[in-house]
Amino acid sequence: MLETSLGQLRDELGYKKLGKGILEQIVKALGKQELGYFPQWVLDARCNTEPRQGNKVWVYVRDNSTRARVLDAILCPEQANVRSVLDGLVSGDLAALTAEEKLKRIREIVNV
Repeated sequence: MLETSLGQLRDELGYKKLGKGILEQIVKALGKQELGYFPQWVLDARCNTEPRQGNKVWVYVRDNSTRARVLDAILCPEQANVRSVLDGLVSGDLAALTAEEKLKRIREIVNV
């Protein structure tokens, strides 16, 4: 997870100015790289009508890790089973774990 600015994201894409179109390009580029971000309003041209290069945004890898699953459940509740993700992870419910997380738990037990 990384905190960055709109100026840095703009520069990474090779643009000189910020505007509605550039915000849309940043969102598309992050999506192609399977990266999520928050707060979402910073990259939403309808909300951020005067984007500034100093506006900060957090970027995270959408890799199905616990962190990514929680962030995705909160930021995109229509695309996740929010109750399952949050309740399961908070309570330690093994059914809420991904296959990779279950294997990690098994390895931890076996190596003890």
